[in-house]
Amino acid sequence: MMSLDALARACGARLRGDGSVPVGAITHRAQSAGAGTVFAAVPGRHHHGLEFLADALGAGAVAVLSDRDPGPGVAWLKTAAPRRAMALAAWALAGTPQHRLRLVGITGTNGKTTVADLIARIARAAGERPGVFGTISYSLPERTVDAVRTTPEATDLAPLLGELVAQDGTIAVMEVASIALTQERVAGLEFDVAVWTNLTRDHLDLHGDMETYFAAKAGLAGLLRRDPPGRRVIGIDDAMIRRLAATPRPGDVTFGTAKDALVRANDVHASLTGTVFSLVTPAGSVTVSLPLIGRHNLENALAAAAAAFALGWNLDTIATALGAAAPVAGRLEPVDIGRPCQVFVDYAHTPDALQQVLLAIRELAPERRLIVVFGCGGDKDTGKRAPMGEIVARIADVPIVTSDNPRSEDPQAIIDEVLIGVQRVGNPRILAIADRREAIAAALAVADDHSVIILAGKGHEQEQIFADHTVPFDDRVVVCELARRRRG
Repeated sequence: MMSLDALARACGARLRGDGSVPVGAITHRAQSAGAGTVFAAVPGRHHHGLEFLADALGAGAVAVLSDRDPGPGVAWLKTAAPRRAMALAAWALAGTPQHRLRLVGITGTNGKTTVADLIARIARAAGERPGVFGTISYSLPERTVDAVRTTPEATDLAPLLGELVAQDGTIAVMEVASIALTQERVAGLEFDVAVWTNLTRDHLDLHGDMETYFAAKAGLAGLLRRDPPGRRVIGIDDAMIRRLAATPRPGDVTFGTAKDALVRANDVHASLTGTVFSLVTPAGSVTVSLPLIGRHNLENALAAAAAAFALGWNLDTIATALGAAAPVAGRLEPVDIGRPCQVFVDYAHTPDALQQVLLAIRELAPERRLIVVFGCGGDKDTGKRAPMGEIVARIADVPIVTSDNPRSEDPQAIIDEVLIGVQRVGNPRILAIADRREAIAAALAVADDHSVIILAGKGHEQEQIFADHTVPFDDRVVVCELARRRRG
């Protein structure tokens, strides 16, 4: 517990009200407020938190942190930067657990979840007790909870970091999304290592253009620890991310397949069962047998190895941990459907990610018939729909366009935008089936024992979101159910 006056000083706000009132928590959700709670009323895309003030006060909130006046009789932590102040208040109320942990932040368009998982595996092999916070889940040494968003709001993350410390955790590995950086969800944290994977088209509905998107990602460098200095880990295979390395800082570690990368791969041998390569670092070389397929997973492994090198872990530990890796849920995850036909589920929902996955399979199994079921999400960047259609039509033998999460949009309207790209290629085997279950059934119907089916876009997700309802839907479960019915 701390007083309102002390909390105001900790988060840089001006207090109107009784500074002696004790507070023990802060929340941005009105329904989660309670006795001794500060309600952070912050601006959102569609609403401002003050619209829910009555609910928060009714639940017992004792003060409001906001950029707007909550009205007479309400204790007010006044700030022009409410999201930043909310984050600083959250760390203070949690007892500043981040000061007792090493922090690793991973940003980039693609690969963050796999890189975080691989770094955590290496950490465990090195004797650490990591917490992992990302798109799929928030994982602590003694429990795991489903993720609400890729990077939690500070009011959610701070108690989790406190719990990690209480469970003798030593390091927090977290995916840091561009929206989290622009919304200052991680303001006030200091990262020991910051990793940049790549930057390709995504989230332009939020950022507007690629330069603004790049600037948001580059902002992670401003959160590096000052003493001792945090280290940048930069993926130089990506042209935009390589720009970071053009202004070098002491301690930088570059990675990639490029010959000038400090951490790189030599003698690469790839197959549908994995990738064997020589991991080259400034500390020497070691052979790695990575049980993940595709060039993109090789780059993910190099990113994790570079971060591990920056953290001071030895090569044998890195190689052992990478050799024991397993596909992250929904990331080129193989699904056994009881047929020789191979099925993979992947979260790829950007043009670059989709191309990487399809080229990986095409390169490793050029003689196999490639069938791809994919769609584009509604209420998201519409400019990537036609390019994704063009990519699949060019690489796949049978492209099947369907729904992803249409949200408030008409599923057929989204499909029509994807088909514009498909038509540029002129693939005569294109199918367009709005119902995702029927689309997966169609893939199974046209597949033979030598086919490879990719179900792209939803990955680990277990629901499908429409305008007015949400239904349970897991590509992995659905394809197995449909395959059993065909066998029956």
